[in-house]
Amino acid sequence: MSIELSGKEISKSIKADLKELIEASGITPVLAAVIFGDDEGSVMYAKSKTRTAAKLGIEVEIIHYPDIARTDEALAKIEDIASDPHFHGIILEEPLPDGIDPYPIREAIPPEKDVDCTTVVNLGKIISGDPQFYPATPKAVVEILEHYDIPIEGRHVVIVGRSRTVGLPLANMLLRKGKTGNSTVTVCHSRTQNLADFTKRADILVVAVGRPKFIGREHVTENTVVIDVGTNYVGDKLLGDVDYADLEGYVKAITPVPGGVGPVTVAELLRNVYNSSIILR
Repeated sequence: MSIELSGKEISKSIKADLKELIEASGITPVLAAVIFGDDEGSVMYAKSKTRTAAKLGIEVEIIHYPDIARTDEALAKIEDIASDPHFHGIILEEPLPDGIDPYPIREAIPPEKDVDCTTVVNLGKIISGDPQFYPATPKAVVEILEHYDIPIEGRHVVIVGRSRTVGLPLANMLLRKGKTGNSTVTVCHSRTQNLADFTKRADILVVAVGRPKFIGREHVTENTVVIDVGTNYVGDKLLGDVDYADLEGYVKAITPVPGGVGPVTVAELLRNVYNSSIILR
């Protein structure tokens, strides 16, 4: 029988602590959730953050530009938002329309407002061991492993996915010295040949590749701990990158989707918004 690694209680605890801190600070942290284009998943995710944040005393303003599809236009908008002292944090909801180059848009966000930790400065701080913020999803992965007393130090972690928001920062976080690091990390991706040869060697398998049910029983063993970061909408149903029905009951432990990494990710993002409000006050 697999252990279900639910993130709901972890998220609840983080949010309770945050609410107390925000009330004591006397500040109303404000997050700008910026959307370019018409991706429905981005809009739904931003709205879900708004509802959660309001309960903690954090204001989320969804700034949606459905008709902007050029880099220069998007850059002008993000620069205006970045220079507005009203906003303590900025998150750029992705994917962006095909005509927008994400690099200059991300880099226009000041590091102290980069609560999603996607700028070169903040990613570099993670690699150097002196982070200003931890990216929300990688931090959520670590929080879940810690909460369930799953050892990280000395273990082999295989990450499927190399994005700058999950795979790459998580790999560097797990390589750092300390009890939530000191692991041996292998990074794979959708084009890795003979993927199962790598994933079956994992003590901990983290999947963040953006493909529904990409990982099945042929990729794991009975001793694998599986962390599913995937958020894929198929119709109105949210699916992970792992075939949960195939793995549940077979692997050692597994996160559900929804209810696993997602709730902790939102809580960690809001923690970053609070931290940015303290930095900027």
